[in-house]
Amino acid sequence: MFEREKITRIGWEETSFTVPSRHPILAIVAQPRPSLYPTRSSAGALLGQQLASRGYQSCILLGITPEGVEIAAHAARAMGAQFDVIVASFIKLGANLAPIGAMAETAPAEMDPDFQPGMNLLEKLQAAIDESRARVKQDLVLYRTQRPVKKLEGRTAVVVDGQIVWPWKALAAAKAAQGLGAREVVIATPVAAQPAADRIRARQYPLVCPSVVMEQEGHPSPYGDAGADGADRLRSIMIAHEAA
Repeated sequence: MFEREKITRIGWEETSFTVPSRHPILAIVAQPRPSLYPTRSSAGALLGQQLASRGYQSCILLGITPEGVEIAAHAARAMGAQFDVIVASFIKLGANLAPIGAMAETAPAEMDPDFQPGMNLLEKLQAAIDESRARVKQDLVLYRTQRPVKKLEGRTAVVVDGQIVWPWKALAAAKAAQGLGAREVVIATPVAAQPAADRIRARQYPLVCPSVVMEQEGHPSPYGDAGADGADRLRSIMIAHEAA
């Protein structure tokens, strides 16, 4: 004799399966978490609509490299705004470690204020900062062929990222935009982790974000059209060149 057993867990899809009624076996099959947006273009269009509804029509959108470039381009198209890219890079003490800060353009580093390195880490920290600065210089060639950012003096600049899990790159980009003369800086993204959103708001930056997730690690796959990292990066570079 077999019975249909059904088990539901939050964040997983419901899964039914057949088990012997006298010897029940607890079996849960995890299903992939659904994406928040079917495509990056639809996410960007929605973000552009939300920015426009808040009165930011005459702003310039700056896509943070690499993940924010395509989102910003579609948002700018949806709201009829100017678009450009802003080059940024995380600072990490190891490839598999969480970032402790970020660099953007030629602005000073933006560091996690909770990170207090001991004397034994100072040399490693300086090496990580130097590596991040080198990546920014390299990406300035890739994304903007070393041309300057479009004029920001006296304008509202909206820095856009693909997903903000750690706030340092967005904050570094905001600092760089201010240094380039922006009158007001807004941070925007289709999805952000709640702790990162809290950090940004604590710095008094307006945040436009249609989807805030509670998990500190963010959403595992916010866009349904996610591809290989290399292909996505190449596409972002091509879009950036079109902004020139």
